[in-house]
Amino acid sequence: MLSYDSVKVGASLEEIDTPALLINLDALEKNIRLVGEYYRTKNGALLPHQKGHRLPIIARKQIDAGAKGVSMTSFGLAEYYVSCGIKDILITCEICGDNKIRRLCSLSKHANIIVTVDSIENARHLSEMALANNVKINVCVELKTSDISAGVEFSNAKYFVRELTKLQGINFMGLWEHQGELGGIKSWKIRRDEHFSTLDKIAQLKSDIEDMGVEVQIVSSGFTCTWNITPEYPHLKDVQVQAGSYVFSDWCSHELEGLEVFDYALTVLTRCISRPAPDKAIFDFGMNSCSDESTHDYHNVVGPKFKNLEGVREVYEREEVSVVKFDEPNYEVKVGEVYEIIPPHSDTTAKLYDKYYCIREGKVEAIWPNIGRGLL
Repeated sequence: MLSYDSVKVGASLEEIDTPALLINLDALEKNIRLVGEYYRTKNGALLPHQKGHRLPIIARKQIDAGAKGVSMTSFGLAEYYVSCGIKDILITCEICGDNKIRRLCSLSKHANIIVTVDSIENARHLSEMALANNVKINVCVELKTSDISAGVEFSNAKYFVRELTKLQGINFMGLWEHQGELGGIKSWKIRRDEHFSTLDKIAQLKSDIEDMGVEVQIVSSGFTCTWNITPEYPHLKDVQVQAGSYVFSDWCSHELEGLEVFDYALTVLTRCISRPAPDKAIFDFGMNSCSDESTHDYHNVVGPKFKNLEGVREVYEREEVSVVKFDEPNYEVKVGEVYEIIPPHSDTTAKLYDKYYCIREGKVEAIWPNIGRGLL
């Protein structure tokens, strides 16, 4: 893609063409350090999900802080990460289709890759192609814990695992689940109770499978909204927690108890381009440069919030520009001035840009290409 950006390291925010995607490095590093220090003293294993930032350099920072590897949904992103030296990856998605499975066989020869299965047909296909390519594919069984996820029903899981162990081209590694509805529960205590109830079922299933003589090496459960809940569960050891969005955070996440401790590390830089009325301003960001959906409820359009601009009553996002209405006439905001906005959903906002401007003390410290944004 053509780029006419002339911004250099050391530039100020005012020198950056807008809209632009910013990473506050101090906030990013604080968030990573906070979670890493917590997991060093707890019964849990951090396996941060990469669907938001999609940057191997951040993944390396997470691993250096104590993460035991990474997780992700996109197979193409996994290929990119392996080429960047990240070798322990849980792919939380079923891999189907001859060509993609051939790619998986190749990737499995170069890294510790685990993929998800929830159907015997897919498992047989994986096994057959693995044998044809002289490799074994590591698999985890996805358990159905949500109405909006894939997975095997708990009642069928033991039989399903038994059938998997008959397939010579795959290694059964363990169990994983994603109970997405937990992200909509604001109360930390209620969220914990719901999550522990699911973990009780997983613990019993793990015991039942091991009673069959089958080792369950991995249990992966929980995400950012249970980052400080899952490791407190007493009946499973070293559960892999796929917390990911904590590195950037967003304003919707701050509405959940336990997530307000993370600083806003991702913002969109925008510039005022018009003042059509004293109580109105137009900025050069829109839905094409900042997501408008809630991070926990994609049907709920809530829009972004300004970081350091008081008195905003309404933000109306169009595709390319946004109309901001103030509670009362505002004479401080001037055409040409730059402001930062906090997305309601950082994961999807991050995919809208080709690069990140990494900021420290108001200056550009680094520019990171967002190569992973289109890898599926």
